[in-house]
Amino acid sequence: MSQTLVVVLLSLMLFISNLFGGTADFAAPGKRVPNQEQTYTVPGRIRNAPVTLYDSPSTESQKIATGQPSTSVSLLAESGDWYKVQLPDGTTGWVLKILISTSGNTGLLAKEVYGYFVQNTNLPSHPSLAANSAYMTGITPWAFSLDAQGNVIEQMEPTALASALEFAGKRHLKTLALISNYDKRTESFNGALAHSLLQNLANRRRAVDKIYNTAVSWGISGINVDFEHVYPSDREYFSQFLRELSARLRPAGIMITAAIPAKTADNPSSSWSGAFDYKAIGEAVDRVMLMAYDQHYAGGAPGPIASIGWVDRVLQFAVSQIPREKLILGIAGYGYSWRTAGQAHSVTYQKAIELAAQGSGIQWDATHKAPFALYNGREMWFENAASISCKLDLVINHNIRGIALWRLGQEDPQMWQVVASKLSG
Repeated sequence: MSQTLVVVLLSLMLFISNLFGGTADFAAPGKRVPNQEQTYTVPGRIRNAPVTLYDSPSTESQKIATGQPSTSVSLLAESGDWYKVQLPDGTTGWVLKILISTSGNTGLLAKEVYGYFVQNTNLPSHPSLAANSAYMTGITPWAFSLDAQGNVIEQMEPTALASALEFAGKRHLKTLALISNYDKRTESFNGALAHSLLQNLANRRRAVDKIYNTAVSWGISGINVDFEHVYPSDREYFSQFLRELSARLRPAGIMITAAIPAKTADNPSSSWSGAFDYKAIGEAVDRVMLMAYDQHYAGGAPGPIASIGWVDRVLQFAVSQIPREKLILGIAGYGYSWRTAGQAHSVTYQKAIELAAQGSGIQWDATHKAPFALYNGREMWFENAASISCKLDLVINHNIRGIALWRLGQEDPQMWQVVASKLSG
C-alpha cells in the first residue's frame, strides 16, 4: 500500500473518530500529519486570548492576521508544535497548538497568576499590566522595604503605587505589596540589616505594627515578604517573624506571602538558601513564591536561567515540605548575556531577540527546554513563551497553586497567550 494512501486512510479514520468523540488531537499516536493541507478539516476553537496567524510554522515568518478569542476555526494541517487553521472569513495561517482548543476548554484561569510590578522609567511594568491584566489574578508591586529598626520605607513613589493599585483594584486583581530588606544606599539586599531586625524582638514587633498599619492604610490585599541574603544563623528568627506577621495580619483578612530562594534539598548552612526553612515558612504564610530562576546567574558560568530539569527537582522538594495549595512557581521573563564566566549583563526578551539576530539567531536546547544564542563572542540564555510553556506543564503536573512572573515589562508578550491557554479552567 502506498504511503499516500495510508495517510489518506488514517486521516479519514481520525476525522470520524473526532466526529464521534474520539481523541482531541487529530494526529495519530506516533504518526504526524505531513506539513501540508489535507483534504479534511477538524473543528477547533481559539482559546481565551488573541492569536497571531503566520504564513509558515515559525514566529520568524510573516504575520498574516489576528484571530480573536473563542473564534471557531478549522484545523487543516500540523507541523511540530503548530496547527494550520482557517478562520471563518477563509483566512488561513499557522498558529501554535497550545493556543487552540479542540475540546472546548476556553474557561477562566484555574490557577493564580501574579505579576511583579516595578516603577522604572526606562522599562516600565504598566504597559504589560494594561495589556495582560485579563490573564492575571494579582500584582505584586515593589512597594516597600524595612530598615534595621523595623520602619517601613517607600520603594515606589506614592503616586505611582496608588496608580498601580487603583488600576488593579478596578480589575479585581489581588494586590500584594512587596516588602524587602533592600537597602537603597548599597542598591542590594542587606543581610546585616535583616540580622539586626530579625534577632531583636522589639524591632520585629515594630516591623509587624508598621506593616499592618501600612497594609490597612493602603487598602492592599496582602504583602509579599522578600528577604534575601539572610544569614543562615537567622533561619529560626525569619520563620518566627513570619509567624508574628501572620498572627497580626490574618485576623484582619490581609494575606501574608513570602518569596524564597529555590533549592532541591535543605542545607541549613547554605549562605544562599540555608535561612529558609520550607516547612516552617509553609506553615506560617498563605502563599509561598518559589524564586525558581537564576540557576545560572550573572556572577557565575553561562547556562539556562531555569532549566526544566532543575525546576522539576525544585518543585519535587518543595511539595514535600509545603502544601501544594500554597505553592506559587516564580518564573523569569529575562535572560543573561555572558562575555565570560562571572561577567554578564541582564537582557529583556525583546533585547535578547535583537542580540540573537546579530549572531546565531535563536537556538533551542531540547534538554533544558530553553532558548539561547551566540553572538559577538558572547553566550546568552533567556526565557520565552516556549520555555515558560514547559514550566506551566510542571505547574499542572505538580498540581500547585499558580505562577508569579518576575517581572512585568521584561517578558515575551506571547507568554500571556500560553498562560491563558494552559491555565484556563
